Amino acid sequence: MDKTITESNKQEFFIRRYRETDQEEVLKVWLRESLKSHSFIPAEFWKGYLDTLRNQYLPEWNTFVAEQDGQIIGFISLVGNYVGALFVSTEFQRQGIGSALLDFAYKTFGSLFVDVYKENIQALAFYKKIGFLARREKIQPETGQALITMFFGIKKAEKSKP
Repeated sequence: MDKTITESNKQEFFIRRYRETDQEEVLKVWLRESLKSHSFIPAEFWKGYLDTLRNQYLPEWNTFVAEQDGQIIGFISLVGNYVGALFVSTEFQRQGIGSALLDFAYKTFGSLFVDVYKENIQALAFYKKIGFLARREKIQPETGQALITMFFGIKKAEKSKP
C-alpha cells in the first residue's frame, strides 16, 4: 500500500502514507491552498487552525501524500470514510492527482463522504465530476458558511435512506 505509482500527464508520482517528516510540507500545501480556495473565509481562521492540524489531525487521521521528485504535491486525510482534507498544490492541479488520491482512498477504505463549502464552486464541480452526490446542506458553526455533504460509492439501497 505504500508506493503506488500513478501517471499524471506523463509524469510519475507516488501515493504513500504520510510520515511525521512530511508535516511542514503538508502544512504549507494545506495553508496555501486553503487561503486560495476559501477566500470567502478570513485568513485568520485558517492560520488559527494550523496548530490543530499539526497536533491533532495529522497524527490521528489516515493521511496519504502524492509525491513527485521528492516533493509533496498533494495529500488526502481521512477519518474512517470521511475525507477531512484533499489538497493539491496549484501548479499540479488539473493533472489527475486529486482524482488519483480519491481513487486510492476509495480502493483502500470503500465509500467516501466529504463536506465542501457551498461557495467553493471549483471543489463542488471537481467532486461532482468524480461522481460524488450532494446529499445535504448544513452550516459550519465556526465560520457560518454553508457546507454540502457529498457521498461517493454508496450502494443503491443506501441511497434511498434520508
